[in-house]
Amino acid sequence: MAQNWLSDKLPYHRPEWLGSSDNIQPGTPVQPPQYRTLQSSDSPATSYDLGTTAESWKYFWHPVATVKEFRGHTHSGKGPMSTVLLGQRIVVAEMGGQIQAFDDKCPHRGASLGMGWIEGDNLRCRYHGWCFDSKGKCVDIPSLGEGDPIPARAKLQGYDCQIKYDLIWVRLKPGADTSIPHFPAWDDPEMTCIPGEPYLWPCSSGRRVANFIDVTHFAFGHQGTLGGPPHTRFKPYPITQREGRLEFNVDTFLAFNPGDATYGPPSGPESVMLGPGAYHLIMPFTVVLFFKWSETRSTQIFMHPTPIDAENCRSYWFTCHTNDASPDQEHLALQSIVLTQDLPLVASHVPRSIGGPHEEISVPADKPEIIWRKWMRELARAADKGPETLSACLQEKAEY
Repeated sequence: MAQNWLSDKLPYHRPEWLGSSDNIQPGTPVQPPQYRTLQSSDSPATSYDLGTTAESWKYFWHPVATVKEFRGHTHSGKGPMSTVLLGQRIVVAEMGGQIQAFDDKCPHRGASLGMGWIEGDNLRCRYHGWCFDSKGKCVDIPSLGEGDPIPARAKLQGYDCQIKYDLIWVRLKPGADTSIPHFPAWDDPEMTCIPGEPYLWPCSSGRRVANFIDVTHFAFGHQGTLGGPPHTRFKPYPITQREGRLEFNVDTFLAFNPGDATYGPPSGPESVMLGPGAYHLIMPFTVVLFFKWSETRSTQIFMHPTPIDAENCRSYWFTCHTNDASPDQEHLALQSIVLTQDLPLVASHVPRSIGGPHEEISVPADKPEIIWRKWMRELARAADKGPETLSACLQEKAEY
């Protein structure tokens, strides 16, 4: 029996807002992916969320592609593939048996290396044929005369790169004590993890996080699916700050409806309200949501909106559930409905990145976002002082 309010026979269809051009698609080496569907920023100098800059968030890990996308991008399955992180163009390629990330800029004339190709364990630029090894060092310049030395400065800027959860994660700045966010369901043999297709939204990463942790919009933005009037009041829940994350529980108006054995808004007098949902907001932009439906059934949802730039993000996500016979399409269809309802609301925000406190009005029920914004500002100030100060700020503990 279906374990939410959707029919277990409901087919999964790609939402209309998730077009093929919104995703990094397999292509030829001469055409790196472009973010064609994104709206341009209001101005080149637009601030990141809360008046911060990209520099603060370069100390953190962000996924830039799924492994599946990367493998399908070129015929070799090794890249190169260009993408954008925090307003900076980078190239990802498998070299020396590992997936590596570099500045997508040949030091010769600045051409995109994403238009080049993998040659053995090296990356060759399509423009003038300069070739670089897995450490970014130039090992061949075809136009050099016999015996001429390769300039010492002919090397690529490399970045930390790791594979986790079948995602390619990149960190543009080392030094701070940051790690790829922990996702408990991934290594749990009792859980089934279903990857969702990454999606681009014309909003900042902060706007996407704020929407994800905001339960007060359920009654209106998700009326009939996640909630509805008269269930509109939410308490300022206790929040724990520790180990680089915020933890809090929120009431849910989802119910178990015995008449049809589904979960969803209460459908009758026999509906049994479920327990609260638990949120882990891993700073700065990762959210893991936990639901315990019964002693034997639970759900986890992972979401990280990678900041493409100050006003556009690409979200990577999973929906995971206790092993059962329910089809993947059921769980994907549920998330498609929720995301389809959220997109027009989030895309309508003005400005598209979160501004200062004077620009918006908060109420007590907004407490999780208020605390998150407070810590975000503190992290940005700490990052300005250096990675050690940032690391210390991430370990601060508090109860709110």
